[in-house]
Amino acid sequence: IGHRGAAGLALENTLESIRVAKEIGVDAIEIDVRLTSDKHFVLCHDHTVGRVSKHNHIIKNHKISQLEQLDLHNGENLPSLSDALREAGETPLVIEVKGSGWGRFLAEYLINHEINDSTIISFSHNDLAYLKRKCPSVQTFSIERTKAFEAIQLAKQNHFTGVDFNYWLLNPLTYWLAKRKNLKIIVYTVNSPRIAWLLSKFFPDIGITTDFPDKLQFLRKDRD
Repeated sequence: IGHRGAAGLALENTLESIRVAKEIGVDAIEIDVRLTSDKHFVLCHDHTVGRVSKHNHIIKNHKISQLEQLDLHNGENLPSLSDALREAGETPLVIEVKGSGWGRFLAEYLINHEINDSTIISFSHNDLAYLKRKCPSVQTFSIERTKAFEAIQLAKQNHFTGVDFNYWLLNPLTYWLAKRKNLKIIVYTVNSPRIAWLLSKFFPDIGITTDFPDKLQFLRKDRD
């Protein structure tokens, strides 16, 4: 899974980064989205655009029409979720929704748009649970940095598809428990080919998120 497109090879969360990930060949592309003041979704990891542009607009305080005009460091404009879906085409997106209070608005968006078997992930588990109730067919993963067992239990209770861990939380016990509860597993962010190889050997069928999908192409070959 390409992280923020292919964040190690192109400016993160841009159409260019999505294109690079597709050209390399990935199973899916992870992006970050945030809610604007008029309740649309744009691609950005941070609460401001300061790291990807010369501007410092706070996402939640501006309308999408204002944000889409901003020039990024790579010469593109800040993309919307719809832009990302069009650019990704047939490649599924793993959409991490940042912040909170977005559940109702993303549910409305998904009801009215085709997302090509994409997945929604978030640290905001309440919003994710709301989304799952409104859009039960959508794949949902709860993200967790430190509390693996709590994340697994919460995912099972809310009928999520799976869990998305910091990779160092994955061990034989957490893997077994998630599988026992029929939960899928994604881990982030793995940039070492050696660690990626070890994870794939010890824990089959997990998704591995990376900034450098070019370095992990051997995983696809091993699987094939």
